[in-house]
Amino acid sequence: MKVIYPNNLLIISFICFLFLGCSSTQLIDISKDDQLNSLLNDIGEAELKISTNEEVKQLIIKSIVHLDSNIKINFVDRVDNEVLPISNNFLDQKFTYFCKTANAYLEEVTEQYLFDFQKNDEVFIFYSERFKSKAEILKNSYPGVTIIKLEGSYDDLVKRVFELSGSNSRGDLINRLVQEEDISFVPRPREDFEKIYIIADFDQSKNFIPSLRFNYILDKEIYVSSQAVTRIDDRKKLLDFSKVILTVPNSFLKEDKSLSLDELSKLSFLQDLIIISAIKKNNVNSQVIAGQFANIRFSQNTCSDMQTNLVQVDNLGGFSQL
Repeated sequence: MKVIYPNNLLIISFICFLFLGCSSTQLIDISKDDQLNSLLNDIGEAELKISTNEEVKQLIIKSIVHLDSNIKINFVDRVDNEVLPISNNFLDQKFTYFCKTANAYLEEVTEQYLFDFQKNDEVFIFYSERFKSKAEILKNSYPGVTIIKLEGSYDDLVKRVFELSGSNSRGDLINRLVQEEDISFVPRPREDFEKIYIIADFDQSKNFIPSLRFNYILDKEIYVSSQAVTRIDDRKKLLDFSKVILTVPNSFLKEDKSLSLDELSKLSFLQDLIIISAIKKNNVNSQVIAGQFANIRFSQNTCSDMQTNLVQVDNLGGFSQL
């Protein structure tokens, strides 16, 4: 298995900065068999007690079945201090090992680039009802943010927000006045914004993006919530997201496309979770791990942080790392 990085030096330098230097911390890439085996040898024997439902049990088994390790999983019903409970919606679950949820880490990277690391760019955020609180937090955090709820006809919403109705009316007037000529008219949307961020699930996002393009919102960067993509069951659906920017797990950058993105995101996180749980249990030293889901700064003394990948969806439905 291979994780594709366009510039290893840049990424390692960023990790060194993010994780307070590499002088005492080794970077371990578990997509490489030799480094994975070395890490598993350091972990040694470990028994993890996990409480979860049958669906997640099958995902856990599938996520670690190829690992040649001495990590033993014991599924239990009762929960105590030694048991790791895993909910059905574990990408939104807060684990003691990590400082934030998996989905929160994905969105965090998107927002860092969306707002240019604290620059006050004018950003239009379109949100669905499920993400209303998130949109309101961003509005309160950044003075340049305008939030708009996704509702009604998306074409009508785009025309209203970007003030295209007046532009279309002027075009119609010109065509009536100059009847001898066939004038090709392209409406000009308002220019008082820099970027667009769509915080919604897949169905709403895939229907709203074409409405933006149909109404000539073409020269602005469009970002989407990672949750619009990580739950996709058919990779062909990525074609609806061409040229859109978002953050994805490490495993999405691999060449193996046999799994749906929904399953791949879950399996990737579970494998990283199991490995980090075993490391924590056996008191292995703090280190930086390039995992299947994220680059993880593991710490024995505090919660661990993750770093994921900002990408743009290409015209073939693939991911190009930015």
